[in-house]
Amino acid sequence: MPRPRLLHLGTLSLGLLAAASVALAAPSPPKTQPSASTPPAASGEQPASEGRALAELAYKKGYKVAQEAKKLKKEGKTAKATEKFAKALERFEEAIQLHEPYAEAWNMIGYCSRNVGDLRRAFDAYDRSLAIDPNYEEAHEYLGEAYVMSGNLEKAREQLAWLEAKKSDEAKELSEAIEAAEKATAASKESASPATTVDPAVPDSAAAH
Repeated sequence: MPRPRLLHLGTLSLGLLAAASVALAAPSPPKTQPSASTPPAASGEQPASEGRALAELAYKKGYKVAQEAKKLKKEGKTAKATEKFAKALERFEEAIQLHEPYAEAWNMIGYCSRNVGDLRRAFDAYDRSLAIDPNYEEAHEYLGEAYVMSGNLEKAREQLAWLEAKKSDEAKELSEAIEAAEKATAASKESASPATTVDPAVPDSAAAH
């Protein structure tokens, strides 16, 4: 804002001096207005870009630990795997605290929660991930696996149908999970149904009685 030209005090009225003082004290308007999705940082808060960068660092740490947990689980070291998944979960929770609309971090919160046995938290996390990015294929696949774990194969098939319609590579893994669950359910029903045995020494007519 250009400074007002200096005028001789004798030619200025008190009213004009007051107006000039107010004009000099008024701040310049911002060049661009902040968008609704990225509100200006409050005093003491980190800028959005910095928060996102720190969130990505937390995510990378969590992802590394989650991969270690996944390996331990495949090796049958369930207790150690669960501990690792819990540690990874802490890192992903940290990531969303730094940058809440982080679909990948929410997806991994669901994955780790599912692997420590907290399905309710897993479902909430997948829902949030897909609310941020409805076309996030891995979140759809993981959500389908959560439905498999809960025994809701109908809902799992809905996620599989979505993935197949998108021709997603994630469809294969979910399809295998559903197929394995279906076989396990069928085997369980067969073992639960009592076998009918007939004594060969007794005639069929007598056995009927």
